[in-house]
Amino acid sequence: MVLETGDERNCTMNKVYANVMIQNESTILPHVYKYWKDYPVDKWIFYDDCSTDNTVQVIRDLFGNKAEVIENKDTNFSECRNRSAMLESSRSSGADLVLAIDADELLSSTVLKYWDVLLNQLTEYDMQLYWYNVIDSVQKIRQDSMYLENFRTFFVPLKSSHGFDMTQHKYHTPRTPQINLTQARSKTFGVIHLQSINRRYYALKQLWYKHYEHKTWNHPIDYINARYDPVVNNLNFNEAATPEEIYDGITFDASVYDEIEKVKGYKEYILSNLTPSLVTFGEEYLK
Repeated sequence: MVLETGDERNCTMNKVYANVMIQNESTILPHVYKYWKDYPVDKWIFYDDCSTDNTVQVIRDLFGNKAEVIENKDTNFSECRNRSAMLESSRSSGADLVLAIDADELLSSTVLKYWDVLLNQLTEYDMQLYWYNVIDSVQKIRQDSMYLENFRTFFVPLKSSHGFDMTQHKYHTPRTPQINLTQARSKTFGVIHLQSINRRYYALKQLWYKHYEHKTWNHPIDYINARYDPVVNNLNFNEAATPEEIYDGITFDASVYDEIEKVKGYKEYILSNLTPSLVTFGEEYLK
């Protein structure tokens, strides 16, 4: 089912919390905060997964008392644990709705323009919004095969979800739990994903993931390549124009990611743990 903007009923969701999982995000946070600060969100819940920079202080400086930071000290990564902790903290604080976004994501201009309309629809549907993965600037998006029908759930109506299944695999857990409502899709409402706005950064980040999984979790090379390579698509993005109403009033400097990559140390990690058979794309960025 596809829904657009037309539902003008009164919304029963009063309190909206955002949940954001973070690690060493001090560089990007001021850039996304420029837009986040105007979102109609009552509170921001961050799960800081062992940051080694000043991410937590940056959050406190930017958000003040509108943010709560859950600081993890357990170096054993569990995405399911992290996301569940934020969700249940939001629930216990009286939130009606949770917005699950990452530090490299922005709401489309249409979400803010039609906020009340969207919230009305979230009372009846598990709304899957289009994930606009931008390239070079917010004015172009990926349209290679894995990104053509790229809808995801970003909002969790808490009355319609029992929470995360804690028996799930701890890596690559879906960002939202099961929602007990009929699914619907919308391209009018979307989330702008920034990570591939800088091609070099995107390639190095994906190569870092591959090497990290191989070294840390001992995942087989063939298994890793089979999961990552179809998504990266050898960096052939088949770009198309982003609908103007999606990014109206939004700009982002792709060069910010050059600094972020240095902070994250992706290239250095890859070269220090180089497994040539994992480098199936982006070799030029390792020189």
